Amino acid sequence: MEVEDIRSILSNIRSRSIFGKIKRYEYMPYSIDNALNIVERIGKMRNSRFVIDEDNRFTYLNFVKWIHGDSSMLCLDPRTREVVSGRLNAGIYIAGNTGTGKSWCLEIMTDYCVIDNVRISISDKEQFLRWKNVRVDEICDTYVTTGDISEFKKKDILGIQDLGAEQPESMYMGNRMNVLQQILESRGDRSDKLTLITSNLPINHEILLNRYHDRVTSRLCEMCNYFEIKGKDRRKNI
Repeated sequence: MEVEDIRSILSNIRSRSIFGKIKRYEYMPYSIDNALNIVERIGKMRNSRFVIDEDNRFTYLNFVKWIHGDSSMLCLDPRTREVVSGRLNAGIYIAGNTGTGKSWCLEIMTDYCVIDNVRISISDKEQFLRWKNVRVDEICDTYVTTGDISEFKKKDILGIQDLGAEQPESMYMGNRMNVLQQILESRGDRSDKLTLITSNLPINHEILLNRYHDRVTSRLCEMCNYFEIKGKDRRKNI
């Protein structure tokens, strides 16, 4: 093989980020109690009656640890629901019934990241730990309008709200696509992307399996630390 051919192959590998990786820095000293107090105050800015309680405390506590790169972070095994060690280089998947505060959680926690200017390195590029939260219907509308979903595939860190609530297929100029399946397959094949997801459905639910197939659902378990927020519809009480 010619030298130029080898260089071309290596360049192609780099462009696909096969060797790209996520580096979490050792977390700065922090008080988990103070952190949760700040998170609750951020939530109260959205609504004065927001609280961290027994139904969501495990999720918020370990989300804080994930943000700070704290290796003591825990999550749930998606099959057994047993508490297991978390993975700092994986994303977040939060399941729960309608109105339990899943979407608020992603929004509150990205605001929390601003306070300490937490940093992360992705493919040797240092950046702030921030993410944009996008509803699945907005993502599908983007495809219907433009036929282009590359921004959702390429974004280093992405929050996806209400996975499974979208229509199974979207159409652009006669071309039908299962938009979220394509995005999740693309992001799941890479080691340099963080994906944060909320859904009314558990990560291994039959509906997700039927809609996205086992290739995606297995990747979701690899891509994300799993959490569940319990309780009733908070919007009826807040």
